[in-house]
Amino acid sequence: MSSAKIGTSSWRYYTAGVACAATEYYLGREAPGRWHGRGLAALGLEPGSVVDEAQLEALFARALNPSTGQRLGRAWRTDGVTGFDLTFSAPKSVSSLWALGNRDIASAAMAAHRSAVKAGLAYLDTHVALSRRGTDGTEQVATDGLTAALFDHRSSRCGDPQLHTHALVVNKVRCADGVWRTIDATELFHHKKSAGMIYQAALRTEMHERLGVTFEVLNEHGQAEIVGVPSGLLTLWSKRTAAIAADASPKIAEYEKALARTLTPAERVAVVKTAVLKTRRSKDHPALSVLHERWRGEATTAGFTADRVLSLARVGAGAARLPGQRSPGQRMAAQRVAGEHVAGPRARGLGERELLVRVVAAAGRARATFSRA
Repeated sequence: MSSAKIGTSSWRYYTAGVACAATEYYLGREAPGRWHGRGLAALGLEPGSVVDEAQLEALFARALNPSTGQRLGRAWRTDGVTGFDLTFSAPKSVSSLWALGNRDIASAAMAAHRSAVKAGLAYLDTHVALSRRGTDGTEQVATDGLTAALFDHRSSRCGDPQLHTHALVVNKVRCADGVWRTIDATELFHHKKSAGMIYQAALRTEMHERLGVTFEVLNEHGQAEIVGVPSGLLTLWSKRTAAIAADASPKIAEYEKALARTLTPAERVAVVKTAVLKTRRSKDHPALSVLHERWRGEATTAGFTADRVLSLARVGAGAARLPGQRSPGQRMAAQRVAGEHVAGPRARGLGERELLVRVVAAAGRARATFSRA
């Protein structure tokens, strides 16, 4: 999961290509945003209701309740942080199945992604819906919960299939004393990695239950690709990543030569962020049918027909289970995870966040092993 700060005017980007009606979605514009979060009740908004531009402007530009027009605590400064863009991105193999599959497969993949996004946000709503008050914000206080506008996007800026959701979290929460204050952003960024790993874990579970697919072993980011989806196809549809790497790699080499040392992780991240901005281009909005036709053509030309990819991924071959139902292998894995990664780390004084990251990673490795058995 990536994150970015939202200002008093940057929220407009998310409404630029959004459909106003269902027909517009299939003509190319992105699906309308949906409201989500425990904080909606205090604003008079319904979960799942469509986001409109006036509501976004009231919250992110004017710090007003979109239902009543009342001020939500202090007004925004012109340079203030009015919200946070938390972006949940599916692994490229999941996006590939969505792009090449028939309507049922595409719908299942999208539903799995949306369910996983809600799992990640539920974790954040439990752990970071906090604020501070008092001199220098010394006292941390509980709140009614987060408010987020969810926008699903279907492609990368390079036009490759890329399922991802922008969760625009409003930087206002109602505290237990009834006062509206800003979010304790420190907690948000501390739990960002955990929320991302929970999203990925939930997505793997949902994809397995809905489509029967299994996943490879996790990488260091808690992410895994679907077993059988050709790596060549993933490379073909990673043009944005390739463009960023092509810009950042020479810069990193240049800096390391000048400094006569290896760049620190933080320094490398800074170079990559610059490359992200430099290589960013405007996003077009072709019709959904045009996108799928183009993607099928690209894949076929590269030797990856839709039927072949779906066959290699063994879509539908796995034993689909009811939500929450686990196989004997998964139960064994869960017991091993509990013994090795819960009792031990707690004894060594790991915090809840670090413990969660270890448990999710270990469970993912175990799941991959038993799913292929």
